[in-house]
Amino acid sequence: MTLWKLMATLLGLTLVACSQTDAAPPVQAVAAADYRLVDRLTWGANASELARFRQLGRAAWIEAQLRPVTAAALPPNVAAVLDAMPGAAEPMGKRATEMEAVRYAAVHTSDPEERARTYAPYSLALRAATIEVQARTLLRDLYSQDQLREQMTWFWFNHFNVRLGMPPLPLMVGDYVETAIRPQALGRFCDLVDATLRHPAMLLYLNNAGNTAGKVNENYARELLELHTMGVGSGYSQTDVQALAKVLTGAGVDLKTWPVPGPVPGPGAGGSFRNGIFVFDPARHVGGDKTLLGTKIKA
Repeated sequence: MTLWKLMATLLGLTLVACSQTDAAPPVQAVAAADYRLVDRLTWGANASELARFRQLGRAAWIEAQLRPVTAAALPPNVAAVLDAMPGAAEPMGKRATEMEAVRYAAVHTSDPEERARTYAPYSLALRAATIEVQARTLLRDLYSQDQLREQMTWFWFNHFNVRLGMPPLPLMVGDYVETAIRPQALGRFCDLVDATLRHPAMLLYLNNAGNTAGKVNENYARELLELHTMGVGSGYSQTDVQALAKVLTGAGVDLKTWPVPGPVPGPGAGGSFRNGIFVFDPARHVGGDKTLLGTKIKA
């Protein structure tokens, strides 16, 4: 499938969702304060959301936004469109390992023309995944009843940002949003930190996939303290960055094999752990006790 054909397919699916969604009821007058409330907690006060607000009342509407019911979040036709998108057909890790094999074969091909032909499916997959995650986000923002969750998904995705244009991240960002960000978007901050820390997109983006004993990479540890949690001037030191980087050694990504042999997810021999393409390899971990922010972390 060419890129243009894929774009047309995704656009067609989006237009189908739009055309089949029930027409909004006529706008009826609401109090200015209520209008501002709906407008602030959604992606924009429209006739449908204002009608839902009037039906539920202020308190119940706010409660529904704070504790959404996932099953009722999307109109059935929109949910069907999302389910029909190519990325929904197979696990993120499987698609990423398949495409990594294509990329590896291409870069190890000596003939330039053959290399270009071999690389083409990988390039197409990256662009297709980029289009898909954008279309998926737009449809959710337009049609989800859980508007506050969609706003907070956008907010936290920007806070725990990964770069969509950095290969192979386009193959992972959709799953990153769906599994690491959206489920925790209205929950506890520590759960967001943990979910993003364990996702391959974050580990690759901030170089922790290469953070290993003998070659400690401080990039993710520094961002975790400086941007994700404490902030500049909050009291951590370079020593803390170094200690956290050592704590995080061995947490990485394996794009070589799928499906993974043995039990998944779960601990393996010698303290190893694997869940999809996320791996913790104790052989790559800096052993010994560490002291982080004045607290001893046992080996």
